[in-house]
Amino acid sequence: MLVPVRNLSRPVCVALVLCSMVSVLSAETATTIFKNGKVITLDDQSRIVEAIALRDGKILAVGSDADMQPYQGDQTKVISLEGKTVIPGLIESHVHALRAARGELIQPHQELNSVSEIQAWIREKVKEVPKGRWITVPRTDITRLKERRHPTPAELDVACATHPVHMNIARKDVLNTLGFELLGIKSDKDTLAGARIVFDDNGKPLMMEGGGGAIQKLIPKQTVSPEATREALKKLHAIYNSVGITSILERGSGVEEYREYELLKEQKELTVRMTMTIRQQVRSAAAVEAFTKKLGLITGDGDDWVRVGPLKISVDGGIHWGNTRLSEPYGEKRRQFYVLQDADYRGDLAYSRELMEQVFEAGQKLGWQMCCHATGDGSVNEILTALENVNQRLPVKDRRFCITHAYFPTQESVERSKALGVCYDTQTYLFYRDADAINQIYGPAWVNRFMGLKTFVDGGVPIAINSDHMNGFDPDHSMNAFNPFLALYIAVSRRDIDGNVFGAHQKLTREQALRCMTIDAAYISFEEKVKGTLEPGKLADLVVLDRDYLTCPENEIRQIKPLLTVVDGQIVFDAGKTGRP
Repeated sequence: MLVPVRNLSRPVCVALVLCSMVSVLSAETATTIFKNGKVITLDDQSRIVEAIALRDGKILAVGSDADMQPYQGDQTKVISLEGKTVIPGLIESHVHALRAARGELIQPHQELNSVSEIQAWIREKVKEVPKGRWITVPRTDITRLKERRHPTPAELDVACATHPVHMNIARKDVLNTLGFELLGIKSDKDTLAGARIVFDDNGKPLMMEGGGGAIQKLIPKQTVSPEATREALKKLHAIYNSVGITSILERGSGVEEYREYELLKEQKELTVRMTMTIRQQVRSAAAVEAFTKKLGLITGDGDDWVRVGPLKISVDGGIHWGNTRLSEPYGEKRRQFYVLQDADYRGDLAYSRELMEQVFEAGQKLGWQMCCHATGDGSVNEILTALENVNQRLPVKDRRFCITHAYFPTQESVERSKALGVCYDTQTYLFYRDADAINQIYGPAWVNRFMGLKTFVDGGVPIAINSDHMNGFDPDHSMNAFNPFLALYIAVSRRDIDGNVFGAHQKLTREQALRCMTIDAAYISFEEKVKGTLEPGKLADLVVLDRDYLTCPENEIRQIKPLLTVVDGQIVFDAGKTGRP
């Protein structure tokens, strides 16, 4: 429990102020002072101090309890931390919060980890869905199913034969028998335009790739109002606050979503700061110019609450979908796992090297920071080569080009990135859930560098860790769970959900991991001068923890709970008053 203490009069001795070793913004009275704690500043000296003073949404001073005396006035609220740990506000640098808010209104996310759990979910859904209406199974990934394979129509039939059932997993649509029949597919004599249908030995359909438009025509599209979405988003932001998140990067939206955040800011209903990544698959230099001109925005527009970040394109696919671009052919084991045909398949590449050069150069000439979705090492290599070519004509090092995901870094790719000033963001939760599958399907050499955080850190390349949260409101059980302390635990321990350790040499220290969710996360969006550390003059965003992150047993890191979350000097979450959303 955090205890307010009696206000003390402010000393007037100027000499005391001048002689203090505390870092001082100016000799002003603080609005709030937190004392008697362990404040992890993450400044250049990695200082740990006792107290921190706040005023007007900024950090006024940090130092010892005695150092706070010059800033304490009659109206100053003084809170005793009773030895509790304070860290900078956590920056969740890759979320799709608006998408998650809309999705939760349409169909609440349910984590499904086996075929039997899928069947149980369908049986419950049958009770509320009118007969004949389609049932769509929430997203899960083939790497996360206990069976490590696609469900079969027969298994879906066991759960439900009265409703058509649809599930998309690893870029394949699996339907129950009724669902396939409604598509006109009963045997291997039937076809569907634009689709590759996989049949069993008896000629019965198992799954299909492509042809999604035909399914979408049969399933009514559900929509929600902007007002309802806004309320759901505010609820999600409150949940973010409850786990210590004070800033987010929406990592792939449009101008309409940006305007939604502007509206929430104008209405003073934001409790997290937001930097927006604008995603658009622009295919030429002219398209970049036309699209960005129509936007009327550019990287850096906005303020400390709502801000424009980079322009993003997607270069390859993903390990969950079976189309991440690798530096080698998939081989028999990976092709069987993802149900692929091409013996020479290396994954998808949406942009040629030459086209990437055009897009990158055009965007940077117009003043945009650029960002790429690239999961595989093959796609990262192509991006870096394109950037190296652009760099011969237009220096890129100070533009902080960002690659998101990059699951399989190498020493060579990190060295090339360092020379180009490239930074990264990646998702430790995927290691937690998918490392064992990567070990089995890709092999030990791949899993040992899967999410290779130490390779980035040792190479001096900024790396932010995050979740890629996209569905669900549960911090620990969403599609890509967003509990930052779970993310920190994974980065420090290299343990997966079953406790297995893969690539122990990639473990980070606790401070290194925390920097990846604070100052390094701020750096990738040009915000390191205003957030990410607890230093005078920076934004007053901080989190008070229920235990010491730096010294608690390693397994307890994922159990850490915030007691208070402060944004702009205001308490937005108080476990003692509101509990957890």
